[in-house]
Amino acid sequence: MKKLSILFACLVAVLSFTSCEEDTNPQYQNPTEFKLNTPALANQYYELTEDGTFDMSWSQPNYGYAAVASYKVQVSLTGEEESYFECNSEYKNCYAQVKMSEVAEAICKLRGIENEDDYVDEPARKVWLRVHAYIAGIEGSDILSNAIVLNQVKEYCAIQSPGYIYLIGNVGNWTGPDAANAGALADWRLFESATAIGSKIYSGVFDMPAGQLIFRFYTELTGWDGGASVGMQVDDNPVVITLTDGAFNGSLVAPGKGSIQIDNFEGGMMKITVNLNNKTVIIETGEAAVDTNGKAFIYIVGAVSNWTEPSEANAAHYENYKLYDLKGDGVYTGTFELAADQNAFRFYNTLCGWAGTDSFGSQVEDANVDIALTDGVFTGLGVAGKGNWNITNWEGGKLAITVDKNTSTVTFTQK
Repeated sequence: MKKLSILFACLVAVLSFTSCEEDTNPQYQNPTEFKLNTPALANQYYELTEDGTFDMSWSQPNYGYAAVASYKVQVSLTGEEESYFECNSEYKNCYAQVKMSEVAEAICKLRGIENEDDYVDEPARKVWLRVHAYIAGIEGSDILSNAIVLNQVKEYCAIQSPGYIYLIGNVGNWTGPDAANAGALADWRLFESATAIGSKIYSGVFDMPAGQLIFRFYTELTGWDGGASVGMQVDDNPVVITLTDGAFNGSLVAPGKGSIQIDNFEGGMMKITVNLNNKTVIIETGEAAVDTNGKAFIYIVGAVSNWTEPSEANAAHYENYKLYDLKGDGVYTGTFELAADQNAFRFYNTLCGWAGTDSFGSQVEDANVDIALTDGVFTGLGVAGKGNWNITNWEGGKLAITVDKNTSTVTFTQK
């Protein structure tokens, strides 16, 4: 009997050892099971709001071990396999407080709504939800959960359109800033970028006539005395400005009726950018007067942008630090005024933050690479990295920058 007890103890020890081996040496397997739980209140009425959330939970896919997976919620209006829209938020746990705003945006996208004017209010509807799980960097780790149905979901218009302001002046025959004239003034609007809605930075490109130009801006069509005017000064008297090398950069006041006056303008395209955050206006003519709305862009990040973190929270700041692909050919251009001590910079494809990996620089490592302009020009290769180009013989002025993504080259030209 004692021998049997000893043998049993040995067997337990072996099994325990084997179990520990399995725990400490997990074996990955492509997942085959992933369950999303049906909320107890799936039949209740959900009225989506901008700040609201609702709870969802699920099991971890059977990866073979307790993997650190990522999860994203997908939304459908029909439940059909190819009809789902994936929301942006990424979750790291098997439960989430899902943003109602993201579900509302998904519903609007699935309805084909592109701007606020397209939205038509509809009754509460059925909405199908499922979850996409994956482990970053592991091929084959993606798996979709089962779908659940919320039977009464009332959405709202979660698609925002770019804001705009109006240019009012002699170029538009002094058409009054009244609601009744909205149609007549539609072509005299300056818009926010579609990628920076709410930034309060507006731009527009206008074909201006030759001669004297007089204009100011209105944030709303509330009439001449509605308090919505933005100008060079409070008093209703024009302020004459001078374009230097075809450009002007000045301050504005709001409310203010002091119009901008440009004498003896030669005529042609003019780009106007109004920043209502810091109350400034930039006027550019000639080659700089190009319409950048809808064009792809990248960001210049460096001393010129005050080394502000390239994050989504700073999107408004980075509206002034973009290079645009104007021809759709993968070549990004921009011209910037750089002081003598603003000679170091790199580029970011997206506002991914300092820890992000979507940067393009002189080398992989986060350090300066010294370069010099030869006869005012430098051309060289770039890589996916955080190295800065540091122009050692830069004394300040305008620098034209070209980033060619086709060849991974950069060209810097002093203007």
